[in-house]
This record gives sequence, C-alpha cells and structure tokens, in this order.
Amino acid sequence: MGDFETNKKFLRRYRPYFRQIKRLETKLFVIDDRIESTHSPSMTGQPGGGKRRELADDLIQREEIEARINRLIKKSRPIKSEITNCLDELTNSLEASILEQYFIEDIQLDTIALQMSYSFRQVKRLYGDGVKHAKIPKNCDTL
Repeated sequence: MGDFETNKKFLRRYRPYFRQIKRLETKLFVIDDRIESTHSPSMTGQPGGGKRRELADDLIQREEIEARINRLIKKSRPIKSEITNCLDELTNSLEASILEQYFIEDIQLDTIALQMSYSFRQVKRLYGDGVKHAKIPKNCDTL
C-alpha cells in the first residue's frame, strides 16, 4: 500500500488527455456536421455579409483536428496502460471498477454512485480504499 496522495497523483495522469481528446472530438463533430451541410451562404441581413464557407477549409481543419487527436491518443496510451495495469492488480473488484470509471472514463463519483445503485458515501469510501490499496510501479518516474 502506498501513500494516498502519491497514488492519486499517479492515477490522475490520464484524465487531462481524456478530456482534451473529448473536447477535440466535439469540435470534429461540429466540423463533420458543417461538411455534411450544403455549405450555402449564411444570411446576416448585412450587405456583403454571409461569407461562403469553403468545403476545402473544413476538410483541412478536420484533418488537423484528427491529427491532434491521434497524437494525444498515441501519447496517452502508455499512461492509460500503466494505470489500468495497476487497477487490474487490486483485489477488490468494486474498488477497481470505481477507480477505472473515475480516473480512466472521467465519470464523477456521484454519477458512479447512481449508476451502481450505491450511496455516494459508500462509493467515496471504496474510492479512498482503492487509491490507498493501489500498487503503483516502483520505477514510475512520471510523478
């Protein structure tokens, strides 16, 4: 069993990548929606307004965002693997499940409690126990 704060810091490392990837995927969805539209000029009511959006610009932007997402996924994959390997070593499957949902899937503890039909207090206790019981790799220098 390790130090609670050290373990939490180790387990928390993937969440920023996950959030950034989700943010970029949302942008990608908006661009895909624009690409599927007719690309007609928008009406602004102003003379000369309503610049026409070019399909080529949207396609270039889509390609750039896809490249950013792929870079983030490639960079985050080893971190996610380290964390999931650590969670797989936990003997209490409820602790492992809660920590995976919280640290990997970025689901808040109150939502996890609702999904699992447990009280928030019980989920918070299992979360705390799981973080304490996590065995982080000794050679992990990314902390």
